Amino acid sequence: DKIDDAAKKLSEASYPFLKEIDWSSDVYGKLPTANPFQVLKAVDKMIVMGAAMDSAALKAGAEAHHKAIGSIDAKGVTTLADYEAVNAAIGHMVASAGESKTMDVYNAFAGFNLGKDVGPYMMSKVNAADASAAYKAFLEFKDAVKASQ
Repeated sequence: DKIDDAAKKLSEASYPFLKEIDWSSDVYGKLPTANPFQVLKAVDKMIVMGAAMDSAALKAGAEAHHKAIGSIDAKGVTTLADYEAVNAAIGHMVASAGESKTMDVYNAFAGFNLGKDVGPYMMSKVNAADASAAYKAFLEFKDAVKASQ
């Protein structure tokens, strides 16, 4: 379907970027300026969104993630095929939750103040062209998911 097609395109376009990221860095486990209660409220929005998801889509997402985690390499990167399966599963999960619940999660995280240095710092760690290609493909993926809601 359109989500699967978009997931394939997203995965192929963003995989080079994915492989450049240092997944062993502790930066991905931190939100440097986020208030713990703000994080808790954002997590609550994710839980509410998860509860609204189609159970079959949620199960497929869990299985895709489990398989992808099982195929990670020494750098923490899964295979392209497993990455594509995860992206497709996420697309179907998000589409099944509906736009309102999805936007609640987006807005909860959009309110985090990460400071002016985070974006440039993170971009300095990867190839800018690969990051740009990944972002462009993500926007197309987002549109395909939204159209399927």
